[in-house]
Amino acid sequence: MVAPSPLHPTMILILRNLSCFLACTSFVLLAGCAGDSKPSKPWLGAIRSELGYLGARNWVVIGEAALPIQSRPGLRVIQIDAEIPEVLDGLEQVIEEKHHVKPRVYLTTEIDKVPYDYAPGIKEHRTDLQEALHGRETVRLDNDILMKLVNDTSKSYRVLVIKTRTALPYSSVFVELGSGYWDADSEGALRKNMETKTP
Repeated sequence: MVAPSPLHPTMILILRNLSCFLACTSFVLLAGCAGDSKPSKPWLGAIRSELGYLGARNWVVIGEAALPIQSRPGLRVIQIDAEIPEVLDGLEQVIEEKHHVKPRVYLTTEIDKVPYDYAPGIKEHRTDLQEALHGRETVRLDNDILMKLVNDTSKSYRVLVIKTRTALPYSSVFVELGSGYWDADSEGALRKNMETKTP
């Protein structure tokens, strides 16, 4: 029986380097998969699911910890262990993914006047909120008016309330949903066409 020829030293070096390369590549891939398996915002899935049921004229309230909840059939309440700015940023992300709705964001007029001495952390919250808005225009209304709008809406349309851990007064954010593919101009053009008499 003929003994196998010994490998050339250069070939041995190449095989060793190849083995090291494959081992390192496998480690990096496994580490990457492990990192992807745990999302940074696990509650985004809940928002995606809830938003799938909502459309134009529905509202989403991202509420502070002490936001009162009325017992109405039109209210759907979920709880998320995160701060309001982070949840708002996540909601906007999901809305951009869905495309079927667009948001109109309302803030309370009181939020800008809350004294820091009575609500430590309010300044940082305002800064974080502005960052989460990404330059989006907002409407300012008194908190009581916004609560009335939500309560009236819940009589006929669904309202999603997301309770957060934010413990700051008047920090709730109110989001009115509109159609993502049909606006007031589109509706006006439609009505005008319907009024036009065909010869």
